[in-house]
Amino acid sequence: MIENTTRSVRENPLAFLAASSGPGGSGQAIEEQERAGQAQLVNSDRLPTDRQGSAAEYEALGFTFGDPDPGDPLFAPATLPEGWTCQASDHDMWSHLVDEHGRRRASIFYKAAHYDRRAFMDLTTVAGYLYAHIHNGAELVTDESWATPAAIAEACAVGVAAAQEKVDRWEARGHDGYVAEYTAERERYAAILAKYAAG
Repeated sequence: MIENTTRSVRENPLAFLAASSGPGGSGQAIEEQERAGQAQLVNSDRLPTDRQGSAAEYEALGFTFGDPDPGDPLFAPATLPEGWTCQASDHDMWSHLVDEHGRRRASIFYKAAHYDRRAFMDLTTVAGYLYAHIHNGAELVTDESWATPAAIAEACAVGVAAAQEKVDRWEARGHDGYVAEYTAERERYAAILAKYAAG
């Protein structure tokens, strides 16, 4: 169950005032709301009703969604594709849906703070997955339906072109540091492109 903190504070403001009276004040009380909200989310069968992308995209992956909760229209009951799980990140407002290969396939933002409570989710593109590999060291795992070798190669080609544009822009401005950074990025994309284009 995900607590509707806005309603809880409205109905029982003294409880929040009591939580705010500790050494950390209201800031700590709000951080605790957000931490608890993330834990409730990842251990629930609820997902945000605000979803980037079409319903067909989610359904094709195997998601099912119920009607928004009457007492909390921010969320709706949902089932995940087979083998997927919801995992917390190291930031209280961000969690991820991870597929059976351990790949982050969707991101969920949930701000549980009562004064500005909101939530949405967004599917990860192959390009976004590749970017996480290039920049954050996430393992690159291909399959035959989503991150196929062809899809990886296509995303790499786009990455090479985008990085080259940045190289050209910063060369024209004389910023050698950025030129080196984006040259290295271009080469990382190019190396992966060579591997998967050859396959």
